Amino acid sequence: MRYIQIVISLLIFVLLSCNDGNRCYESVDTLMVGSFSINGFKPINSLIINGVNRNGVGDTLVNDTLSTLTKRYTFPLSLTSDSTGFVLKANGIKDTLYVRHTLIMSFISENCGFAPNYIISGFRYTKGIDSVKVTDKKVNPKSIEKLTNDQNILIYFNSAVH
Repeated sequence: MRYIQIVISLLIFVLLSCNDGNRCYESVDTLMVGSFSINGFKPINSLIINGVNRNGVGDTLVNDTLSTLTKRYTFPLSLTSDSTGFVLKANGIKDTLYVRHTLIMSFISENCGFAPNYIISGFRYTKGIDSVKVTDKKVNPKSIEKLTNDQNILIYFNSAVH
């Protein structure tokens, strides 16, 4: 009889410990989606992107050598500063882009915690970048679910330089 009680107790313990109620099913990763273009006519043969002052091994955000007219990537934004800098090396030419943003922490759930949300407020860039167009200034965990031709920002490189 004692053996049956132990087996039933263990069975109840195992069933209760398999509860999925404490898992997080929401994304808390927030990445800005950006596309790159050189006037829509000239291909980008190589694109390497690092964070500003982050040139160590493993700090490369993008290392793409496939040729295409438009490139689309995701980028992390700073949690500790109101701007994030990127060193862009397209077709062998280095440029720098700073994205100004406001951080707003949003509560997702008790199990998931908080997720950063950003509002893009402006840019500063070097002469190799012609312009930057904001197509969606709100960056949140759902940004990475954007359709293939949708993004937060579109960066146009200067065709005379690149």
